[in-house]
Amino acid sequence: MRVWPRRFPGWLAESLDGEPTPLSWPLQPPSEREALAGPDRVAAWATAWQHFSERDDVTLEWVTRRWPSMGRQRLPQRVSVGPRAVAGLSGQRAGWSIACEVVAMLAHGWPQAPLVDGVSEAARGLVKLRADDVGRLASVLGWLSANPDSGLFERELPVEGVDTKWFERHRSVVEPLADAIIGGTGLRRHGVRFRVRDLDPSSPGAADFSVTLEELKLLSMRPARVLISENLTTVATLPPLTGTIAVHGMGFAASSLADVAWIRSADVFYWGDLDSYGFQILGQTRSVLPQVRSVLMDSDTLASARALAVAEPRTFKGEIGHLTLAERSTLALIRAEGLRLEQERIPRAAAHSAILEALA
Repeated sequence: MRVWPRRFPGWLAESLDGEPTPLSWPLQPPSEREALAGPDRVAAWATAWQHFSERDDVTLEWVTRRWPSMGRQRLPQRVSVGPRAVAGLSGQRAGWSIACEVVAMLAHGWPQAPLVDGVSEAARGLVKLRADDVGRLASVLGWLSANPDSGLFERELPVEGVDTKWFERHRSVVEPLADAIIGGTGLRRHGVRFRVRDLDPSSPGAADFSVTLEELKLLSMRPARVLISENLTTVATLPPLTGTIAVHGMGFAASSLADVAWIRSADVFYWGDLDSYGFQILGQTRSVLPQVRSVLMDSDTLASARALAVAEPRTFKGEIGHLTLAERSTLALIRAEGLRLEQERIPRAAAHSAILEALA
């Protein structure tokens, strides 16, 4: 049901203080004339609603009509559908049940905390939790509450049963809830570092290094061209190219490179995976760096290495702006066939030849 992704975060927040408000709408019972014209159809309609009302969290209101030609008739008049029923119809019953268990835990453990906004923000992650994650989340929030200014790095969190990967996977749940309960996690995180390679063989100094975004802004570089690559392996294996700096775009962090003056003033190229997210990153990057040109993100590249493409696990279907007609055509092909061709899968010799030709 389309209503589920739109409504369930609000329902989850409402459940902090009681039962969420159900969906409710009138059913517009038929008139006597309509019943006379199609008595079997009206009977089937009423029976269908009767069966639907037998679902958990569904309420059906009835009205009695007294018709001269048909006598007393009892008909469905209004239906109310609560979030448990909508979750079941949407295939989300288990996720909703676990999320409600978390909300009950939060309300019991931190009754004075302003949890509504935190639960709303964390909702999409809460319905993805497994049953055994509820206890882990409670332990993490309990430890953070007891140690609000620990200053530890996230990977040093000393909570039994919670490894670093668990915390990283569930950061979108932990952080908004910790903000609501104690004003933040009190933990530190290593900042994003961009891998940079100077591909010009005649350049002096370090040719391969990593820096933060702030450090990147301070570099006194003046390349003619900048090649932003989605994945690290492709940056590490690029061939020499005069006047060119390669930067690992770090996925969706690529658009932040628009804050670097020497990148803004260069000819900028972007090479990403041939999948829906690669084009989403390209569109976001071009929205802040309008001069960006894509390389190896076209239908010819896809056709040449099609045997190495795999199924994209979850295609991004939202609108992507700032793409050329050719890029939109390739994206449409990828979406239609559910394909994903990762950068590293393209034979290196062919990829380097295409890059040298595009950037020459």
